[in-house]
Amino acid sequence: MQGNNRMKNGLKWSITGVTALTLLLLLVFERYSSATATKPLTKGGAAVKGIVTDSHQRPLAGATVYLINTSQIDMTPITPADILSGKAEAYDEPLEDIVNNPVTVKTLPKGVTDKNGKFSVKGVDKTARYYAFTVPSAKDPDHIPGGDASRASFSPKTVGILNIRMSWQVPSDSTYIGTTACYVCHAADADADEQSCKHHGHALMFHKMNQDSANQDAADHVGSNWNDFANKFTLATDYKTPVAPATSIETLYFQEYNSTSSNKFVIYENTPGTINPTIYVKAFLWKTAAGVYNITLQNVITPTDPNNFATFVVPMTMGGYIRQRILVKVPNLKGLYKMLSYQSLTGSASQGTQSGYDRSRKPFVEGGSGGGSFTDFFDTTKNLIKFPTSATSNISCAVCHLGGGSYASFTDPATGETLAHTVADPNGVIDLGGDGSAQDVGVNCEQCHGPGSRHREEALKSVQNAGVGKPSVDTTAKFIVNPQMLGADRASLICGRCHDTSGILANSSTNFPPVGISRAQFLANYANPANKGALPSSFWQDGTHQKGGHHGFVYSNWLLSKHSRNEMRMIACDDCHNAMGNSPYRYSLFGDPDVTDGTGLCQQCHSSVVIGDHVLQQTGSVMKSEGMRCPTCHMPRVGKGGAGRVATLIGTPTGAATDVNLEYWENDQSSHVFDVPNKFNAGVAGQLPGNAMPIPYTNSCGTCHDASKLQFQAPQ
Repeated sequence: MQGNNRMKNGLKWSITGVTALTLLLLLVFERYSSATATKPLTKGGAAVKGIVTDSHQRPLAGATVYLINTSQIDMTPITPADILSGKAEAYDEPLEDIVNNPVTVKTLPKGVTDKNGKFSVKGVDKTARYYAFTVPSAKDPDHIPGGDASRASFSPKTVGILNIRMSWQVPSDSTYIGTTACYVCHAADADADEQSCKHHGHALMFHKMNQDSANQDAADHVGSNWNDFANKFTLATDYKTPVAPATSIETLYFQEYNSTSSNKFVIYENTPGTINPTIYVKAFLWKTAAGVYNITLQNVITPTDPNNFATFVVPMTMGGYIRQRILVKVPNLKGLYKMLSYQSLTGSASQGTQSGYDRSRKPFVEGGSGGGSFTDFFDTTKNLIKFPTSATSNISCAVCHLGGGSYASFTDPATGETLAHTVADPNGVIDLGGDGSAQDVGVNCEQCHGPGSRHREEALKSVQNAGVGKPSVDTTAKFIVNPQMLGADRASLICGRCHDTSGILANSSTNFPPVGISRAQFLANYANPANKGALPSSFWQDGTHQKGGHHGFVYSNWLLSKHSRNEMRMIACDDCHNAMGNSPYRYSLFGDPDVTDGTGLCQQCHSSVVIGDHVLQQTGSVMKSEGMRCPTCHMPRVGKGGAGRVATLIGTPTGAATDVNLEYWENDQSSHVFDVPNKFNAGVAGQLPGNAMPIPYTNSCGTCHDASKLQFQAPQ
């Protein structure tokens, strides 16, 4: 690595701040283009004044506020190859890389805060635009470099008083306390935290069959219907009993066995398939009146199987946005084991089709990515395995789905299973480790804010002091990370620890990156040393867009985008997605992505863009702008985590393998590069439709435009 990278990797800073400039500034930003000329730094000139505080307006003394001229930002495009080689580390954190460079930092105008947190920066060019980046005092290990003003640039002529808020750091001795403990203060009657977070997909990641915990609300979830899979289970006294005349138990038929396929069976729902009528296994989905959900497996191909009609209790599901998997209880074992996935949840971006030729795009599949599937329960000798000790337990999902550093793995001495413990919580979803305590599972408060024990201690001090008449000393909001007060880089990395399929995360709870660190710290101390960049095999032929997976790919996409580095505003994940779940729109977006009247999500920043005019300018064609949405072109669903859906047909499909010549697909994970891949892209032109990267031309545009010639075109 370069010397600059070695220096920034060695820093022991913690966390940075977010955007808190005024709405006026946000409106002003639109009047400037990225081509606005900026002059070099000059002596004399204007002065910028402001104040640096924490989230509760407590002043921070000795902090250095650097003003970074937007012309100094290295706008060299980042490519996956640059990430893999390490070249991009010199400019992948545009502001921190400048401040951490011993040469460039000396050129920056700066000011140091006094005991009241006030500062003044002189020698500022009034005609330039600046980002403010704040570094806490060397005597202040409790706050994180950056500050909320590091997300949006400003003009010295319009900024007035610059108010900068800094996030606290979580002390190393802080421990996890569980979601219910957080809600003691952050309850619905105090603010929206509890009510909004309860219906976020993060909180619902592990869900009892059709039953919310006290910290969940699937009914208010905006997106796919979380209970669709559970509702497939038929009320019955056992797997044979009809529910009513002419109504049978929900039955899945496992057919078309192929030992070389990742999905060895094609699964048909209630009606057997006819392509190859041989039935290997029937799976009956049923529930009792007492609310016990079961799956019974009948070995049809080997009726003399001694384990025939094996029944497993289904306590819960995992997932729910693009697919959902059942976890089953195995007799004599303590863990939960993954078996079967459903990929047609109502409202989901995945709508599997039984008639499609691709096995991975069916409504039901054996398991899905991430390990563990039906084949752990049905071996190559065509016998059922009633006690599958080699099956993949929930521990393989724990690093992200159980909250990273909040869990610990262990080997049960009695059963030999590898299990996981998270924090015991009175409103936990389930007993993961078999010790009798309910566990706080899923991605909840502490996974994004850090372990909360020290934060709670400080909050209690304020209450105790007030109760005995001591001087009022506000100690609340200490020792917890507030992502909204982090810079775009550090805030997005909180999401990127899991929402990335590049293979960069070291898959270990003992080395899971804490919240608030920089990307440099992450790469130096927490990334997989064997692969510090995106895996080439995870990309389409163009080498830019990823194929996706069960974690999505948004963080590595975001690094390539202009949102992550530009002269106006550094856009982070939480600028578009409400991480607290308080949103009426899918994916917890801050605005409606579907409206075209100028009030949508994208227009909140790109207010000057008229979609019809923009399309004419970019394509040279006049098109009807009604129904045209920014994400349709700029965020095509190129990544596949679940089934996706058929997009454009250029013939009549039969369900046979030859349909790869006829069916273009739309996947279920949206690109966050924000470019517009076209029909001459190397992943599209010259490719069979079924193997082509989904793009606007073959998806939404394909309803009018002829996509039949694309497979014969050469990429350009």
